[in-house]
Amino acid sequence: MGKHVDLYILSGFLGSGKTTLLQRILMEERQRQRKVAVLMNELGEISVDSTILPDGVPLKELLNGCICCTIQDQLTQQLVSLCQQHEPDVIYIEATGVAHPLEVLEACLTPLMIPYLRTCKTISTVDLLRWRDRGQHTIPVQRLMEDQIRYADWVVVNKIDQLPDKEFDWVEQQMKQQNEHAEFVFTNYAQFDLALLFDQPAQSASFQREQMEKRAHVHQHLHVRSFAYTWEQPIHRQAFEDWLRNSPDQLYRAKGYLRFQDEPQKTYLFQYSYGMPIFTEEYFRYPLTVVFIGEQLDEQVLKRELASL
Repeated sequence: MGKHVDLYILSGFLGSGKTTLLQRILMEERQRQRKVAVLMNELGEISVDSTILPDGVPLKELLNGCICCTIQDQLTQQLVSLCQQHEPDVIYIEATGVAHPLEVLEACLTPLMIPYLRTCKTISTVDLLRWRDRGQHTIPVQRLMEDQIRYADWVVVNKIDQLPDKEFDWVEQQMKQQNEHAEFVFTNYAQFDLALLFDQPAQSASFQREQMEKRAHVHQHLHVRSFAYTWEQPIHRQAFEDWLRNSPDQLYRAKGYLRFQDEPQKTYLFQYSYGMPIFTEEYFRYPLTVVFIGEQLDEQVLKRELASL
């Protein structure tokens, strides 16, 4: 196992300034002499943004799909590859503008990646004018733009010079209502003191290294929580299925590997989304770890229930 890595997800709608922010961050990381790797996701066959990255930065590209829709497994493979081959101090993921941040987070927090992670945080960029005029978009796009703020640790709001002063307070209030716990930065062209990102206390949203293989907190907000649970032995199939049926409505997603007592030689990839479980047989033996993501989850209660299975 290599060293532990900090992982940052750059989220934000199309044209909101993610690549500009990434360029600035990479310059700052170079000054801090940290070893950086980048993973870029594009919906098309060609990644234009990757051509503007500095030479010498290890890069992986995920093309022809969105992380949250079709290429989650590829993301995990690429992240593990970056960790094993380059041993970076930090990895930045620039997601496509239509990616849902919670699903990108899910794709990062797989049982295979958890042992490598020290910290996992989300930075969302926002086009202030597009946000003000979001009512012109379809309802799904409006909800996506809101969620890209709602599930962020930091929100970088660009184009403040283009908004009339008389509208600013109202628009700012709307944004902060989406996420009362995030740090907001209002700026132009992502120009702000990046120490706001780098010099945060490590314990605020960090993975605790000594507990990494057992649990993983990502968002310390009251709403979004994530944790991983590992079993040492196969579990009782019916008991697990009963637990799923009675699990909290706020448990939105889960993914990991399981073995059951009635078939201890078989390993299953388990995926759960909004009430629908899927079990797919795997042909390799993976750690029996499942990552759970939801709102207002009582981790201690859920862990006790999982331990009883």
